[in-house]
Amino acid sequence: MENEIQKHADESFDSVIQPITGFINCTLKLPEIYSSIYFDLTNYASIEQKVQKYLNNPDNLKQLQHYISVLKRITDKKIKEAIPDGSIDESNVLFPVNYEETIRRVIKEKINEMIALITGILNRHKILSAKTEYFDYKGKYQRIQRLETELENNQLIEHTAYFFDIFKGEAPTERINWIGTASSFFYFINYLFSIELFKDKKPKWIIAENTFTINGNPVPENIRTYKDKDVNLRTKDIIKHAVFSLND
Repeated sequence: MENEIQKHADESFDSVIQPITGFINCTLKLPEIYSSIYFDLTNYASIEQKVQKYLNNPDNLKQLQHYISVLKRITDKKIKEAIPDGSIDESNVLFPVNYEETIRRVIKEKINEMIALITGILNRHKILSAKTEYFDYKGKYQRIQRLETELENNQLIEHTAYFFDIFKGEAPTERINWIGTASSFFYFINYLFSIELFKDKKPKWIIAENTFTINGNPVPENIRTYKDKDVNLRTKDIIKHAVFSLND
């Protein structure tokens, strides 16, 4: 019975989804993603590479985003309209009770699996395509050391063995934890990028997010909206003096 239900569900899936969504090929034939919507896990690395390459085409990415948005709007009511009671020939079915209802449930499960799969693909693509920018400091190590000492002595950063790492132009071993306020961090980053060494280095907030945390938490997404006026004059002077050490 279970195999019979699965067979009918598989056969009905595209024919049900197509009139609801308007998509002719519901799986979009993403590279090496089977129509059964499961990855071949033994070949995951190869699949991952091909899928990400496929999604680097903006049209493909847009199509997939649109597809998942439509799938999420498929209600039980729409599925029932596509497979109403009595629409399936049950003459060869061993236990025909509520057969259409069972098929509808299995199709709904397949839709949810498809949504989960595509969501995972899109989330992974977002992570892999995110810009990875870092500081790339070419000056003397002693200047970075003075900057670190000033910030640490004034309780703006936690002590770490990896402060210099964030200025190497690559992903640091660990992010530096800013223990001042978010507003003071906002001021620090803006002031740091105003000096000659970094003024042409963009985008500064992506660099900040890749190299710092604030009190153990990621740099807030709305950090750009913070205001200098929320930082007291003493903290501003400390930050200016610390950053000035890079030019000294």
